[in-house]
Amino acid sequence: TFGNVTSNSMEVYLSSSADISGFQFTLDDSSDLITLTGANGGSAEANGFEVSTSELGILIGFSLTGSTIPSGDGLLTILEFDTSGSGSTEVCIGQTIVSDTVGNELLSTGDCINLEISDGILGDINDDSSVNIQDVVILINFILGDDSPEGSEFYAADLNGDGTLNIQDVVILINIILA
Repeated sequence: TFGNVTSNSMEVYLSSSADISGFQFTLDDSSDLITLTGANGGSAEANGFEVSTSELGILIGFSLTGSTIPSGDGLLTILEFDTSGSGSTEVCIGQTIVSDTVGNELLSTGDCINLEISDGILGDINDDSSVNIQDVVILINFILGDDSPEGSEFYAADLNGDGTLNIQDVVILINIILA
């Protein structure tokens, strides 16, 4: 399943009752707005797995030393991606293959999420082609809970890409305006 999603990364979680010796899946997006560029972290990295990605959206993970990912629930890896264009897209984990310690395929399924992708100017929250004090006011209203981001506003406002709107984003936005 998917976890936290930012403007350039998404967490992928795994739940398994058996130890995992390898996995493969495809990251598909219906509008072809996302290009997979890498993966890191999670239990795959912690257990010494080699994780490779392709621009076609294929991800494969295995250990050259015979290491396994222990059974249980947790973060498998964090996918990194670039975007092109803007709009709404459905992103799905598909064509999943997960193997146990003797190479048997385990029953596996994927997950789908809807994302709003924007190719606008980072920091231009109101999409008026200018980064200015209006964007700061909108961001502060999001942080205080007086308003909620819609569509691509979250991606334009999350300037440090950490998946959370906070004072760090305000500081970065002000630095952009003053530069």
